[in-house]
Amino acid sequence: MNKAETVIAIALAEEGYLEKSKSAYQKDHQVLDSKEDGAGSDNYTKYGRDMHQLYPAVMDFPAAWCDCFVDWCFYTAFGVSNAKAMLAGDFNDYTVRSADLYKKKKAWHTSDPQPGDQIFFKNSKTGGICHTGLVYKVSGGYVYTIEGNTSSALGVVSNGGCVRKKSYGLTYRNIAGYGRPKYDIVPEANAVEETDDATAWKQLVTDLQKALNAEFDANLPANGVADKSLLLSTPTLNARIRSTRPKTVKALQALLTHWGYKCLVDGDFYSGTEKMVKLFQKEQVGLANPDGEFTAKKKSWKVLLKL
Repeated sequence: MNKAETVIAIALAEEGYLEKSKSAYQKDHQVLDSKEDGAGSDNYTKYGRDMHQLYPAVMDFPAAWCDCFVDWCFYTAFGVSNAKAMLAGDFNDYTVRSADLYKKKKAWHTSDPQPGDQIFFKNSKTGGICHTGLVYKVSGGYVYTIEGNTSSALGVVSNGGCVRKKSYGLTYRNIAGYGRPKYDIVPEANAVEETDDATAWKQLVTDLQKALNAEFDANLPANGVADKSLLLSTPTLNARIRSTRPKTVKALQALLTHWGYKCLVDGDFYSGTEKMVKLFQKEQVGLANPDGEFTAKKKSWKVLLKL
């Protein structure tokens, strides 16, 4: 599978995802990870959550998410630094700016699309760019796309609330152009994954060390190294503390998310975080009766920190 095929496969696997209502999200933050539960029209999605956690200054949450969906697919496939480089230099949730980045990098095309291109659409009345998606196939005079925040209706739907496959004639009047990601600038996928994972892990451990220093006077070096001194400095965290230790809870949530147990990284040990802790304890720690608590210096912390 080449690099374009890798990101296309990730995008296609998301088909059928529905954005969530505000009320469903407030009831259970983890609903964002379900494809169909909690459907609504309030722009709450896992794509927005994940990208906002990475770049809160430029990736709003909740917000319109067609461009965010494309960024999320590249981030998931290639990691942060490589994805940004491939997407003309940065993540963005504003379609106009994303198109401008491609134009400035001379990676903008108005014809002959290729699988893996980012397609941009324009508003039929104003001519301004209003929607985007990812090309997964070009055949028989049509371009086939996978798009976030659209619907199954014909034509451009720029706020449809779901991930769908669509198709357009190559001469369709509302196609503005295509941004061509720089697939050739990244190393092979396995090397990317290993490098990004190691860098991300070191930063997560550093964040935990800083949080423990700030909230528990742990006096740890902020060096990103998980060792015995870090384990001995770990506190007890559970739903009873809620948001009284926000920096440390946030660090825990980020570590759990890195393991694949996705939490909203907000510093609040709410019910969704407790559910992910119990699942982690059951699947990774091997507890038959998980209690949803990270007890100071005990096995849950040890496994989480890979000690």
